[in-house]
Amino acid sequence: MTDSISPGADGQANHTLAVMRDETREGALAVDVDFLPGLAFHADPALEISGSFASPKGRILDFDAHMGPGLGEWVGLHVALPAGDLRQAGILGFAARVSAPEIMVVRACLRSGTINGFVDCFFDKHLMVRPEEASHLDALPVQYRDQIPMQAPWRELVLFLPTHDFRMSLIDLRTFIV
Repeated sequence: MTDSISPGADGQANHTLAVMRDETREGALAVDVDFLPGLAFHADPALEISGSFASPKGRILDFDAHMGPGLGEWVGLHVALPAGDLRQAGILGFAARVSAPEIMVVRACLRSGTINGFVDCFFDKHLMVRPEEASHLDALPVQYRDQIPMQAPWRELVLFLPTHDFRMSLIDLRTFIV
């Protein structure tokens, strides 16, 4: 049983990720896939993405993605972060464990909603995904990044995945705000 009572603005995101780790699900990849409320996959329609995903017990998501002949610009895994007010926060970050049959790079950003849409603040480190399971940790000092509005109507952690065919396992993912 997974507890839904987690203190802090990162608690809801971590609860959603815990549900994915504890349940088994699978399906087809498409331009928009909502795995759970607060966890979604979005791809540029021009990529004509296809393939499959699985969430075996103990892992968040395994992807087997195939791109069509079109040229597209983005593929993202979006994790909602209910952290509208960051004025009292010092650091916002995430920890991940990943693997893939071939080496690839994944970028992460904090996306904050604005009146005109959104603004992205990219984390400094790239996730290096390789055949061996690898751990990654990165954090943003929120008070020192001009791209991060201290108040926003919504926020999400976005992992930008490759825009070419790929297979990848997101073994674990956790967020933190301190």
